[in-house]
Amino acid sequence: MTANLSQPAGGTDARDRLLSELQRYAGWLAKDHASVAVRADVQALGTALGSASDTFTCLQALDRDIGRLPSGGIRTMLRRTLIGIRAALEATEST
Repeated sequence: MTANLSQPAGGTDARDRLLSELQRYAGWLAKDHASVAVRADVQALGTALGSASDTFTCLQALDRDIGRLPSGGIRTMLRRTLIGIRAALEATEST
């Protein structure tokens, strides 16, 4: 998936809000290897979104690394937010 530069303003706002949530939740994680990987993935996704680069590999890596986290509330919040970002990206691609 790639970010589209000609996105409607509402799509960008929703995407930015969801990215901000991802960053906040990733900041709550511990300092173990899986948590560090998730934080790096979130940072890479933010960079890709900011530069209108391909986000597909970033989303895949983030999904994989979230799966490596122990079960719990933060993992659930990260998953739900990731689903929201995917939906927002798909909506902006179809417009």
